[in-house]
Amino acid sequence: MPLVPQLHPDVTAAFAAHPELYNLCGRPIEADAQSGLTNRVFRVGAERGVFFLRLPCPEAAGVIDRVAEAHNLNLASANELALPPIYCDVASGILVTRAVTVLEPPPADLPEQLGAALARLHTSGTRFQGHIDPQAIFRAQAARLPLSSTLSAEWRELCRTIEALAEAKRPDTLLVPSHGDPSPGNCLPVAGGVWLIDWEYSAMAVPAWDLAYALVEHDFGEVEEGSFLKSYCMAGAADLCPASAQLALMKARCDAVSALWAFEQVAAGRDRSVFLPFARARRDRALRRLQDFAGRSVDLWHL
Repeated sequence: MPLVPQLHPDVTAAFAAHPELYNLCGRPIEADAQSGLTNRVFRVGAERGVFFLRLPCPEAAGVIDRVAEAHNLNLASANELALPPIYCDVASGILVTRAVTVLEPPPADLPEQLGAALARLHTSGTRFQGHIDPQAIFRAQAARLPLSSTLSAEWRELCRTIEALAEAKRPDTLLVPSHGDPSPGNCLPVAGGVWLIDWEYSAMAVPAWDLAYALVEHDFGEVEEGSFLKSYCMAGAADLCPASAQLALMKARCDAVSALWAFEQVAAGRDRSVFLPFARARRDRALRRLQDFAGRSVDLWHL
């Protein structure tokens, strides 16, 4: 079936490669590219409605466990936290959901809504596939970065600091189903709540991971952070809320992981003007946060 010429070529190619999309969405009529760093996302107007079409970037191939993502997404959807998938192909990573009307600008109560949404996820009792171990993630990222790169000096200090803070033995701790990347682009404020999208990095994790990542990525101020955590506790997750020191350290961990992720993108040849400033900003912020913990002979993972 021919496509109209104004469609983005990536959308055209996706429908051509997956003709079942015609049965689900109808003929695509228009497509608007959405912002994002990790995936190509389009809001597609078609004969049968308006949809979000996610096309993964080639750099993610082999890094994302698509089977685990699909499993976790279905569980989150059953708990009304994720947009239900209309089409999910684990081989290609293509995902289609119904589109929603996102509130712009974000509402003033976004911190409360997001805190409540994460509390519902963390207390849902579902069992996600996968396990988020921040130190293991960081080490895997560092191992993938080329030592011969002219940029290697950019991440050496961060790697040394993280390793120096990882010597203490980590006790077993409670793991909860976690989104893994509750950044602004993955938290869609709508009338009455927040939809969480992009479950690529979802897995079981300590509660502090999602909480710290949300606080860091949304750049919540002190008042907003207080509202976020209060809402999280009041929504039934008070027993899961980490101590302030643990949360502060996890913020540094999140920044460190984000920094190495961005350095990986630069090493892979992606746009330096986009990813290098991002990497440096996250690296520097992580180092500033970690300075407060340097030299402490305590378990710095689970304070």
